[in-house]
Amino acid sequence: MAEKDERLIDRDPNAEDDAEATAGVPFYKSATFALVLKISLALGIISTLITGLLITNSRLSAVETLFTDTLSKVAQTTEQQTIMIENIKTLTKEQQRIVAKIETLDLDSAKGELSQALKILDTQSEALDKQLAVTRNGLISLSRMIKGSRVWQEDYSGQYKQLFDQNKEVKQMIKDLRGIQEEKREEPQYIEMDF
Repeated sequence: MAEKDERLIDRDPNAEDDAEATAGVPFYKSATFALVLKISLALGIISTLITGLLITNSRLSAVETLFTDTLSKVAQTTEQQTIMIENIKTLTKEQQRIVAKIETLDLDSAKGELSQALKILDTQSEALDKQLAVTRNGLISLSRMIKGSRVWQEDYSGQYKQLFDQNKEVKQMIKDLRGIQEEKREEPQYIEMDF
């Protein structure tokens, strides 16, 4: 019984009631647990908010960088646009000046002068052909009359051929200037027959 008395001495008389009171309430219903839970939730929410703010701040800094880059590109584009507008104005003025110069040209008279010059060149070319033919024929006749003059004929035949070829080129250039194109003709086809 002495042991029982010692236990009674060490105890508070009201402790029995508290022990029964605390022993009957589970820990999760106690006020301390609720306080700790509220503090942890508050700290969790605060840490989530801080994390969200940091993420948002990093995203905003990326958006801010993108925005400044876009602003610089817009400024460059605006500068290029003003340069292009000035160039277009200059080109428009130049075009108007060229149109005014073209309107002062008398194309009909220029066409007439060109066609007249082409007729003169064509006539001269034909006359040169005739003169070359007469001279060549005269040289051939002369070579038949004089002994040893066949050498002349051989010497000058190449030069006459060259003059005729050059005159043909002149005639072709005249046709090209007039816009005359010769019709392309198909080569004749031959029938092969075995006899």
